[in-house]
Amino acid sequence: MPELPEVETIRRHLEAVLPGRRIDAVIHLDERMVKRSLLDAAAIRSRLTGARVTRVTRRGKFLGLYLSSGGILLLHLGMSGRLVIELESALVKPHTHFIVRMGGDDLRLTDPRRFGRIAWVSSLDLDLGIDPLSRRFTPASLAQLLEGRSIAVKSALLNQSLIAGLGNIYADEALFWSGIHPLRPAGTLGADEMDRLCRAIRKVLRRSLRNRGTSFSDYVDALGHPGENQHHLDVYGREGQPCRRCRSLIVRLVVGGRSSHYCPQCQVLRRTQGEPKFEIEGENYAEV
Repeated sequence: MPELPEVETIRRHLEAVLPGRRIDAVIHLDERMVKRSLLDAAAIRSRLTGARVTRVTRRGKFLGLYLSSGGILLLHLGMSGRLVIELESALVKPHTHFIVRMGGDDLRLTDPRRFGRIAWVSSLDLDLGIDPLSRRFTPASLAQLLEGRSIAVKSALLNQSLIAGLGNIYADEALFWSGIHPLRPAGTLGADEMDRLCRAIRKVLRRSLRNRGTSFSDYVDALGHPGENQHHLDVYGREGQPCRRCRSLIVRLVVGGRSSHYCPQCQVLRRTQGEPKFEIEGENYAEV
């Protein structure tokens, strides 16, 4: 599933090219993709046609296209969705469920599994938690979110009502960089661990943004190009391979129904005195 860096990579490109452009026509809109929307598919077509995009924003893993006609087109890519700008003459790929035409270009949404979402909303005040790239995301705010929680810290990090946009890949990477085992009860983290985890989350997200996201199978950016962050992952998807830090073999386990990857040497379940602590250098969590 595209996570925060992938969705933000798409947003940045769309924000650079879409504002001010007029929607000439909605060529196709699969009504099965319209979910929890203020308007049905036919009404969305009507509101989009002739309108201009004014800005493109993101909330967690959701994209919001603000329209001059009033209202916001909400898009979610689900597990396998792609949102790409292509020439209108380009061959329409299978499983394309949404095509918006703008002066010779198409904005096309493909989603083989149809787990994505298209909706017309009045605001992006969704039931989501704090954005980990916002100024409000600090060790103190993270500690407040996790306080008293007995669930595994990995599961807590994936709870979108706590932290919006963080998914499986970057939760694993952040826990590795902070030296925290994925099964550690979330509410037992100390102040130093909260600080390291907060910095690590921001570090892995920023690194992926620099690399235009992580591509394993489905994800591509708004130009149809895969990301490059898959070549820079430390634990996710590296089961049985040596840890880049200590050379122990990366282990995979299931936490809350999700695959989790960690280093048993760098991320012990019970921290003992003298265990190494890993600094997250060059990351200032108050910068963004």
